[in-house]
Amino acid sequence: MAGGSGTRFWPKSRQALPKQFLNILGDKSMLQMTMTRLLPLTGKQNITIVGNKEHASLLAQQVKGIADARLVLEPVGRNTAACIATVAFLIAREDPEGILVILPADHWITDLKGFTETLAQAARAAEETGGIVTIGIPPTFPATGYGYIRADTAPGAAKVEAFVEKPDLETAKGYLASGNYFWNSGIFVCRASAMLSEIEAHLPGLYVSLKALSDCETEEAATAFIDRVYPSLPAVSIDFGVMEKTDRAYLVKAGFGWSDVGSWDALYALSEGDTRGNVTKGPVLLEDCSGCFMDSGGRLLAGVGLKDIIVVDTRDAVLVAPRGRSQDVRDIVQRLRDGKREDVL
Repeated sequence: MAGGSGTRFWPKSRQALPKQFLNILGDKSMLQMTMTRLLPLTGKQNITIVGNKEHASLLAQQVKGIADARLVLEPVGRNTAACIATVAFLIAREDPEGILVILPADHWITDLKGFTETLAQAARAAEETGGIVTIGIPPTFPATGYGYIRADTAPGAAKVEAFVEKPDLETAKGYLASGNYFWNSGIFVCRASAMLSEIEAHLPGLYVSLKALSDCETEEAATAFIDRVYPSLPAVSIDFGVMEKTDRAYLVKAGFGWSDVGSWDALYALSEGDTRGNVTKGPVLLEDCSGCFMDSGGRLLAGVGLKDIIVVDTRDAVLVAPRGRSQDVRDIVQRLRDGKREDVL
């Protein structure tokens, strides 16, 4: 799923170049790293990428040389339920019992062996249970920016008891202490037929709207159908539309390190700093600073006496914020949109 707008990574991330296309953690983009880590499971032939039509040429460039991926281009964004239903119908034409691994394009994974083994375990569980298996991340701190999943902690695939919205800090501390709450990774593994069955049960309007995709005999026909139907589809997440309602949800615990890299604060936490905890990118000169994240767009950034500050410099905009507040950058982006400012594009 590569259709996100990456608003919390403004000013580096813009509508024309969202987070999944940025090289923020190495010499490959987030999307390219996601494709590369999937190759041992899928090979080059079995990857489908769903993105926005306005990024068609960018997607083609990103895929080149990594995978022979099928690109599904959305004329407008309609959240994850429409995205997943579309691909499930396309895959079901070829193999209704084929196993789908559904995952965001912009997450950071450590321990690739553990990642591959966890997905293989989830695939076996999806075949055995006939349900939708989600990957639960054992929490390492009381995060308030993640949704949670409550499930049994027994080995193997556990029945999901509840999906829980983002909590306040005290509630998150209770979740961490209980041991049976997991961060919601947004990764799902299931048969194509199982996903379509649950969409039909819980989002029947979406199912009916897309069902004719099964009759499209060519890629051209499927593309024309998607262009025609997509604008009228409901914008609903798969979590809210299906996973919070289904009784066929299972959880497999992640055997790998994970981050959704959802903010500049998250990127700071994943980056190696100097002896005073400063993370710098590009030409940066600091005097008596600690705990800062400084990303230069090419010109020199200089800081004096700063503590726990984020500065991100680009050609036409500069972000300055205290660490711990970078989630609120999306509010700035919304104000830019409301004002029809080109800085958001």
